[in-house]
Amino acid sequence: MQDPTSMWRVELIHPFVIHIPIALLIVGSMFWICSLWLHKRYNFLRPSARLLLFIGTIGAWIAVYTGSLADAEVVRSLCDPTVVEQHESYAYIVGYLFSAFVIIDWLAVNGYIDFLKKQLIHLLLALLLVAGCGFLAYVGHLGSKLVYQQSAAVYQPTEGCVEFE
Repeated sequence: MQDPTSMWRVELIHPFVIHIPIALLIVGSMFWICSLWLHKRYNFLRPSARLLLFIGTIGAWIAVYTGSLADAEVVRSLCDPTVVEQHESYAYIVGYLFSAFVIIDWLAVNGYIDFLKKQLIHLLLALLLVAGCGFLAYVGHLGSKLVYQQSAAVYQPTEGCVEFE
């Protein structure tokens, strides 16, 4: 058994890993959508967005993996374990949506799907980003419900806090 006061407990790796991909995916999505209108004046937006979204998508899948590791430790202490299952299911949807964006965008940039109109591809990609960010917000909401309503991965000290002495 791990030391309950250690910051390297398996269930604490997930929140450590997840926050950077959240920021990368949200900022990357904003950059990419803004680049639809501002690409002539701010030509750095789309390449920056692609990089942020690529790294954020990899980070999202790492977060799904670390969440699976944390699941084994956390689910035993929850009052309503269905929230963890929803959190995990929607996290997979987020991963799939952003992965679809990365793949379709890469195919479009490299000319593999140039038979479609540019506006149609941009609309599809923008919808993937908006849906991805919407699901990402809901996954975050479910994660906060786990922590703040059910004390997932929160160490409850013993009477008198003797373990800290």
